[in-house]
Amino acid sequence: MPVQKKVALGGILAAFVMISLTAAYFIPVNRLFFLAVSSLFVSIMIMKVDLLYAVLLYVATALLAFFMIPSRSIALAYIVFFGVYGIVKFLCEQIRNAAIGWALKFVAFNVSLLVMYFLVSLVFGESISSRLPLPLLWMGAQFLFLVYDIAYTMFIGFYHRRMERVLRGWFR
Repeated sequence: MPVQKKVALGGILAAFVMISLTAAYFIPVNRLFFLAVSSLFVSIMIMKVDLLYAVLLYVATALLAFFMIPSRSIALAYIVFFGVYGIVKFLCEQIRNAAIGWALKFVAFNVSLLVMYFLVSLVFGESISSRLPLPLLWMGAQFLFLVYDIAYTMFIGFYHRRMERVLRGWFR
């Protein structure tokens, strides 16, 4: 694929990321859904082009999110976890031992969870655990991450089965 088409695809996917993050801001009922959707576009870049362009897409959208999304919590969630997770997932799934791959995904998730916890406490000056005990929140987050990763894998399968044909015609 010529560089111009790679850049064009990156621009289109960056626009979709920003639309998803903006929707997360304006439709608070589905905030986690739109954050999860925003993370899928980096994996499309990995599948269509390569890892380097996916990293560039993540960096560009992280900067755009930081400067353009009115909600710092949405931008922070995208920058620390959702935006980079497609790259983390790709790298972890390159490991032949599935148990090690899963363990590394959970480590990456928990590191990002810890970073978000401390940043939210620092930026907003309040504790997340003021309503529920922290161990209960942590256990719930582990379960939600497992569901998220399985849904992410299902999207990748759907992309390969259905969407690849549509995008192939646009970006040859």
